[in-house]
Amino acid sequence: MKEPALLKPLGIRGLAVVLALFVTLPLAAQTAGGMQDETKARALKQDIVRFEVVVNEAINGFSKGPFGVVQRAKGAYLPGYGVSFACLINIHLAIVQTPFGQVSRYETTPEMKKQAIEELKNEMIRLFQGNGRGFQQLNKEDTVSITVFIEDRNIPDEPGANKTIVLSVLKKDLDELAQRNGRLNEFKQRVNVVEY
Repeated sequence: MKEPALLKPLGIRGLAVVLALFVTLPLAAQTAGGMQDETKARALKQDIVRFEVVVNEAINGFSKGPFGVVQRAKGAYLPGYGVSFACLINIHLAIVQTPFGQVSRYETTPEMKKQAIEELKNEMIRLFQGNGRGFQQLNKEDTVSITVFIEDRNIPDEPGANKTIVLSVLKKDLDELAQRNGRLNEFKQRVNVVEY
């Protein structure tokens, strides 16, 4: 049997080199893509940590009153969705258990609670507007959301005492309207707020 003309000048060693190139080039491309993905993930993690700090500073301001921060804000990237942050605030921490019974550190009325929750929502919207452009690794269709869980065990029988507030905004709206204080009302309309 006669060897093909192509194999004759290459020889066995040359053929091995050509085969090795066909095997390693796709692997090298995958490795380079993996390094790019790793760099992007590292940058996104830094963006998440930076925004966690901003959210935690805001909710810590609320813990000086009748609210207590139980779980600081933590963020996570959700593929196909975007970035989500969650925190837990407990109104019950305004009550201190002593050997003499429960002592209220702060007098709170339902109206005061509603007002404080509205202030918290407005503060979160300002956080989006002032710091939302930092998510450079997200696509325009991705969403950034903050979920605030509010527990109020002072009045367990009161309907609606515990509350969940979800604020979300598209990355394209953050890019367009972030850091433009004159357009805060327009930005508020683009933030989706769900309470239950």
